[in-house]
Amino acid sequence: MNYKIVDLTEPDNGCEGYLPGEEPMVTLALEDGRRISVPDMLAYKMGWDVGSFISSEDIQKFAKDV
Repeated sequence: MNYKIVDLTEPDNGCEGYLPGEEPMVTLALEDGRRISVPDMLAYKMGWDVGSFISSEDIQKFAKDV
């Protein structure tokens, strides 16, 4: 099953940035009301943006519930 991404939120870490080894994450809001967190670089590579779709297989493989 595929889910439409209706919103994407990137954290603002300000001048502190990320800790060494910390992977930047984004939050995707899905049409079914769920919010999931995925690695930012993966979202970019996979084309996951507002209006695109993410499969249930990719959600299970890469996402964490928020």
